[in-house]
Amino acid sequence: MPGRGTDQSYVLIIGAGPAGLFAACELARHGVMPRIVERRMVPHHQARATAIQPAGLELLARAGVLEPFIESSIHVRRTRFYAPGFAALAVSSFEGIDCPHEYQCSLPQWRTEEILTEHLQSFGVSVERGTTVLSIDEDADTLDVRLRGPDGEIETSSFGYVLGAGGAHDVTRRSMQESLQGDTYAGQYIVADIQMGLPHEAEESMVFVSDEGFVLLAPLPGSRWLSFVDLDLDSPVIDQRETPELAQLSALLNRRTGVNASVHDLNWASHFVMHKRITRRLADGRRFLMGDAAHLSSPIAGEGLNSALMDAADIAWKLALVVRGAGLRSLLDAYAIERHLADQHVLEVSDMLHRRALALAKPSASAMSPPPDPTRLSALARARGMLDVTYVGSPLVGEYLDSTSSTVVPPTPMTGPSPGARFRDRIRLSGTKHHLLLFGGDPPPDLFRRRWQDLIAIENEAGFDPACCGTLPGGALLVRPDGFIGYRLANANDAGFTALDAHLSTYLAPDRT
Repeated sequence: MPGRGTDQSYVLIIGAGPAGLFAACELARHGVMPRIVERRMVPHHQARATAIQPAGLELLARAGVLEPFIESSIHVRRTRFYAPGFAALAVSSFEGIDCPHEYQCSLPQWRTEEILTEHLQSFGVSVERGTTVLSIDEDADTLDVRLRGPDGEIETSSFGYVLGAGGAHDVTRRSMQESLQGDTYAGQYIVADIQMGLPHEAEESMVFVSDEGFVLLAPLPGSRWLSFVDLDLDSPVIDQRETPELAQLSALLNRRTGVNASVHDLNWASHFVMHKRITRRLADGRRFLMGDAAHLSSPIAGEGLNSALMDAADIAWKLALVVRGAGLRSLLDAYAIERHLADQHVLEVSDMLHRRALALAKPSASAMSPPPDPTRLSALARARGMLDVTYVGSPLVGEYLDSTSSTVVPPTPMTGPSPGARFRDRIRLSGTKHHLLLFGGDPPPDLFRRRWQDLIAIENEAGFDPACCGTLPGGALLVRPDGFIGYRLANANDAGFTALDAHLSTYLAPDRT
């Protein structure tokens, strides 16, 4: 619908956590000003999700908000695994993952939300705090939403689209009659923001494991630590509303580490259980679920926050194009397809890392484990950094493989990333358009240029290596606004551009003048 980009009554975002805030920022960057509401009157000051993975840092860089995250955080390059008493078991590193950021940024979630809130305000959009969504009802062309403001006044407004980012108890998901399906891990846990006196290496997190349990310790700014520790197996079932006490947490960490951890200055703590869950539907045409409203994963892997950022980035560029009249409804249909593929993969990786950490506690683990394989370790590091997320299988990705060209004799098989994969140099591409990268071959026909000039930036000989980009000399690559490869041409000729034009026409509205 053209002309709705500046109308804040058209897109409603529910929840001002990382997913909701980042979606609002990205929509605004793409020219659509949303309305965003949050039921809490004041921002929380809890550590919660603290790890921003390398892939998440790339998204923040493309959004133009990376610098404050880099400056505010602790950079974690390695995780060391110990048995009690600092007996070394294993080490995991981000080194060599083929990313500008070979580390994760660790900072409290409240600081992440603070940075994103400030960034959102730079677009002229503010969070409406103290506003609770009571119900969402579907009409013929809109969603009728009842809201209660901070003064108790009830408002009913109509919106074209609603993004649900209200956490595990999200009202948007309930209005869709969806639930989080999957499993809950055995055991009970405490998460806490503490100071402690354990010796440690700079830019490293630590995991202590034994047959009694484990503790994960991740560094935070200000000489603080985020700790995840499991309760003893014979512990009674805890009411999660109860707040853990310092003495209990200190005793647990001392037993898990096998030394005096010197735990002090407990800033925040909470009981919780870990889940592996995802909703059956992430969208229904006008309602879209993001972050914990859509999926829950083990926090041991530190990927939940990053999945939320990826959800937000994916829906933002799609929804902005549709609202501005430059995208077809089929573009929105792809959100559920793509993010379900990616979120399911993230859940599988998180589950694997969760079980891998716990398996180290078994006495036979070191005897049964095969020698480290460099290729396998590299793939595992990329998976931890969420650089292997792919949209292969999405209707928004494709390729034209005719390589009969004078510049490719004989035809050469293409290597490197495939359509649907992350474009490895995506942080070098700025703006909100698609990018068509040409590696020689014929220039696009004038008609193609005119049809897509408002939506595609065409770059010739942009300094990228075609082999590393997944194409050939004389070929071309289409990179989507989210930095994923949308289409590739083995040969940039008239037939190739005709195929690309047909692909784009399945989800974009070209300039018909």
